[in-house]
Amino acid sequence: MDAVPANLRLAVSPGQLLLENAPKEARPAGWARLKVLACGICGTDLHLLHGMKLPIGAAYPIFPGHEVAAEVIEADPGCGPQPGSRVVLHPLLTCGRCQECISGRENHCASGEMLGVHRAGGLAQEMIWRSDRLVPADDLDPQQAALLPDAVATAFHALRRSNLPQGGKLAVIGSGGVGTNILQISRALDPAVTLVAVVNSEGTARRISELGIPVIHGLEGAGRACKADFGEMDAVIDFSGAEAAPNEAIRMLRKGGRLVLGSVRDERVSLATSYTGLMTREIEIVGSYSSTLSDLRAVTELVRSGQLSLAGLVTHIFALEEAEQAFAVLEQRPAGMVRVVVTA
Repeated sequence: MDAVPANLRLAVSPGQLLLENAPKEARPAGWARLKVLACGICGTDLHLLHGMKLPIGAAYPIFPGHEVAAEVIEADPGCGPQPGSRVVLHPLLTCGRCQECISGRENHCASGEMLGVHRAGGLAQEMIWRSDRLVPADDLDPQQAALLPDAVATAFHALRRSNLPQGGKLAVIGSGGVGTNILQISRALDPAVTLVAVVNSEGTARRISELGIPVIHGLEGAGRACKADFGEMDAVIDFSGAEAAPNEAIRMLRKGGRLVLGSVRDERVSLATSYTGLMTREIEIVGSYSSTLSDLRAVTELVRSGQLSLAGLVTHIFALEEAEQAFAVLEQRPAGMVRVVVTA
C-alpha cells in the first residue's frame, strides 16, 4: 500500500518551533483541500511560542497560521470556490446556528474554533478548511492577500466598533500593521475624516507621515498633545498593547467618545480616571475581537476595487523552512518592519 504523502507543517510548543512531516488530513464533505501560497505571522503567533494561556479546546502543540492565502486543490462540486481558485481564509470556524452567528456577531460563537489554534493552520504546505469560510481572491497578490484575514479584516472590525461618525476625528495608538490599516481604511471609507497616529519610532513616524497622516511622537503626554493640536477625538483605537495607552486615550476623547481596545494582553486595564469621570463624560470603552466573514469580504472588495492599497505592508518574506528566522524577526521588530509573511 502506498504511503500517504507527507505535509510539511510547523508545530509550536512553549519556547519551541519544530518543522514536521505529518500525514495529510482527511477532507470532510463541505471542506476544501488547499495549497498554501502565503501565510502571515503576527503577535498572536509569538504569544503561542511564549506559552500563552490557550482558549478552551486548544492544546499544545499548536499548528499555527491564521493569515492564509491559498489555492483550492480539492473541493466538492458546486460547494464554494473550485479547484484552481485562489482564496483567503476567514480564520474563525463558526456554527452558523447560534444566536451570536444569526445576529451577525459570529466572532462570539460559543463553539467557534480558531484557525492556527484549535485547527491546524497555514504555516504548512497544505491544509483543509471549510468551503463556506473561503473568500475568492484570484486577482490579488497572495503575499499581500495573506494580510486580509487578520491584519486588514481585524482593522475593519475595530473601525466598525469605534462607531466613528462621518467626518469625525479618530486617533490610532500603535501604527503597526493593524493600526496602519485602520488609518487607511478610515480614509478610504470617509475622505473627510480627521486622523492622528500615535507612534513610537522614527521609522513608523516616517512611514505614516508619507501617507499624509499627522503623527504624535511617543505615548507619554500624547493625550494632552492630541487635544492641543487636533482637538478632542470622537474615537481612539489602541492596538499598541502599551500599559499607558488606555490612560492617554481617555484624555483624547470628547464627551461621549469611544475607546476601542484591540490588543491581546493578559494584564489588567488601568485607567487614569474615576467612575465619576467615566460616568459624567459618558465615555464608552469596548473591546474588538477578530472579525466576521462579512468584514473579510468587505476589505477584500476594497482592495480589489483599488480603494485600499496593501503596498508596502509586507516587509519581510521567508520560506516555510525559514520559520525560525521569521519568528526571530517578529520578536526583534527591526526598524522598518511592518508585517512578516511565510511562503510555502
